[in-house]
Amino acid sequence: MKKVIFIYILFLVNLSRMLLGGDLPVIKLKNVDDKEYTNMNFIKSEFVCIIFYSNHCRVSQQFEFAIKEIAKKFQESNSTIVVVSPNNENAIIPDELAYSDLSDGFDDMKKRYLQRQFNFPFLYDGRKQTLSTSLQASTTPQAFLFNQERKLIYNGRIGDYNEPKNLEKSDLLRVYIEARHKNREFLKTKVHGSSIKSSRNLEIAEQVKRRYSKEKVTIREIEKPTLEFYLEFGTKNPSIFYLWETTDTNSRENLLALSEIYKIFRKRGFKLYTFCIGSSKENALMCLKQAQLSSINFYIPGKDITPLTQFIPPNSRSVTPLTVFLGTNKKIILSLIGKIKKQEIKKHLVDKLK
Repeated sequence: MKKVIFIYILFLVNLSRMLLGGDLPVIKLKNVDDKEYTNMNFIKSEFVCIIFYSNHCRVSQQFEFAIKEIAKKFQESNSTIVVVSPNNENAIIPDELAYSDLSDGFDDMKKRYLQRQFNFPFLYDGRKQTLSTSLQASTTPQAFLFNQERKLIYNGRIGDYNEPKNLEKSDLLRVYIEARHKNREFLKTKVHGSSIKSSRNLEIAEQVKRRYSKEKVTIREIEKPTLEFYLEFGTKNPSIFYLWETTDTNSRENLLALSEIYKIFRKRGFKLYTFCIGSSKENALMCLKQAQLSSINFYIPGKDITPLTQFIPPNSRSVTPLTVFLGTNKKIILSLIGKIKKQEIKKHLVDKLK
């Protein structure tokens, strides 16, 4: 009976928050500067806005310009914008990362903060998700605006999804300007973007990863004419041609990196071709299976790699491991020998797959 009463009271509290707006919750989260950020950091601010944003969410990315510009206007009028990353990064499936070179982990947040030159605190709530739960946030991006009394006066989108950079169409900015000059009733608008991933989504993500791990990995022999054919006609979409030997210093690490990249971007049209030389086909297949690399894999009998030699960087003392990243019309985006730079390739792919 006590449990039923408690649930009913909790329901009434949440209902009042939805109808009337709620109080600003306690904030105690880690900022990208590794310092703890709390309500005391903005105790003298007139208004406070919390925006839930995630690195991998393309709608969040589209509103980055608007968030930065609105943050400037807040700062000019003694108010504060705090941006919070709410996702449990382990609950994101690979396909959902196909629009970003970075995931939502704390280290990647630091990189995005520097990469985009953010001008606001960027807090991590992905582990315990205390703040997103308190505010019942569901989506990124989503804004919560609190007035001088720290009452919620706005819950919704940042602006027009068709014109994300148009500040004149920003619902958040409009409500803020109105509220600074008169009392503003609570307003809620629809939000669109990526659903927030919590610990409840971990099992789904694990199921997808297990399914990917069971994909069939094959390898077949290829002759010079067929290799030339793939180089000529296999680059209608951004493609990587990877030449390797099982004895390469970075062989295992490179195959694992390529496997991750392939699973993330393949549904957007990315193609990956691997070519193994200098080993038996059986050994090559074993390495590919260990990396769960279910791309288009070939074994070159002998060492005739003439069609690929044009891509070997000048002054290179080795021909493997060679990574050639080609855009449409065989335009060379990247060509390197050695360890694969995973984030660099992801960044190129995000750009080329637009």
